Amino acid sequence: MRNLYLRIFVSFWTAMVLVLTFTVMATLWLADERVEREQGRQDQLAREASTVLAASGIPGLHDWLTRESAHAAPDRLFVLDHQGADLLGRHVPDFLRARFGRAFMAGRAPEPPSDTRDVRWLSQLVTPNNETYALSLLRTRRGPFGVMNSTETPIVAVVITLLVSTVVCFLLARYLSDPIRHLRAATRSIADGDLGVRVSSLMGTRRDELAMLALDFDVMAERLRALLQSQRELLRDVSHELRSPLARLQIALGLARRPKANLEQEFDRIERETGRLDELIGEILSLSRLDDPARTVITEPVNLGELLETLLENARLEADARSIRLKLEPSPALIVDGDRELIDRAIENVLRNAVRFSPDGAVVELAVEQRSQQAVVRIRDQGPGVPLESLERIFEPFFCVAKARDRDSSGYGIGLAITARVAALHGGSVRARNDARGGLSVEICLPLRTALG
Repeated sequence: MRNLYLRIFVSFWTAMVLVLTFTVMATLWLADERVEREQGRQDQLAREASTVLAASGIPGLHDWLTRESAHAAPDRLFVLDHQGADLLGRHVPDFLRARFGRAFMAGRAPEPPSDTRDVRWLSQLVTPNNETYALSLLRTRRGPFGVMNSTETPIVAVVITLLVSTVVCFLLARYLSDPIRHLRAATRSIADGDLGVRVSSLMGTRRDELAMLALDFDVMAERLRALLQSQRELLRDVSHELRSPLARLQIALGLARRPKANLEQEFDRIERETGRLDELIGEILSLSRLDDPARTVITEPVNLGELLETLLENARLEADARSIRLKLEPSPALIVDGDRELIDRAIENVLRNAVRFSPDGAVVELAVEQRSQQAVVRIRDQGPGVPLESLERIFEPFFCVAKARDRDSSGYGIGLAITARVAALHGGSVRARNDARGGLSVEICLPLRTALG
């Protein structure tokens, strides 16, 4: 079953049915035992009545009947004479009187009637004067569930209820507690630092809420592992990136301390490396702010066409220095809701990369188009492209393609990571592919304002 409610519901009613079934079976068994005891008692009553009648006559039989009738209640014990009258003068049911009369006239022992009542004919009693009497036991049938009215039924029901409920509750508790125990052990393992633990494989074939919880737990554990690994890689990459400018600063300081050193040149180098260090720290801080779960995006209408035109004007200075032409394709006016500064920076990072890695005299194409309910900003350069195995990783912090590790590129591998974070923060995405015409094409997808509102 895929629902704990259904399993608990079925378990409850299964317990109820089992209790009722076993109670009826046990009571029927006890009833059979009681019938056997009553049969022996009936034979004993017949012998006692014959003995009393032979020894004490009718008066003695009268006293015996009075005494035994009280013991036989709620069943009724009768002694009928040849006229069908009870020896104690009690009312005799009509069907019993009629049956007895027909049997007496026929000169044979009356037969038990096939009626709603059960008449046990025990014996014919004959006096020394050859007067005939009939000893009969009138018992009321209890119907198919009448056996439940026996005195043993409450005790049997209580015992069986305790036994069945104990077994059912144990099985149900075991079913519910096993995955919880696995989850608890996995939680302790994660707390001890083992992020490779998984529990969904221990759930077997179950598909209920606890199995779904195990799957969610595995997803959480995998994300924690990925985040922790990313954090370690980030710390390693940050330390590596900081070490390079710091080493150059130390070299510049050492050179500046030499006799007859060119202090102006060394101071320029120190200033340049300090600027790089400040830029790197700024990029890292920007990335960490975007990863803050408590960060809220200040939304406002942003016209992507106008934004691209502004970015092109800002990038022309760097592009013109290398004779790179920036081409903005005509596009419709598309408006998104978002943080203008963040969207500006996300697109600018891709545009600067396109200019940086394009050869001199190349063309960098920009376009914005609508796809379904999204605005897609596409930027294509004419650079060397990216190996297929690295296309997804270029949006990871500090990841750089081997050829791009050149310090002259002034890149730290953070710009595209910021672009990916900004797109995700606005409910969009970013992807890169090698264009068939050469170069790298990066698409930034953002939800249109109409889709959001």
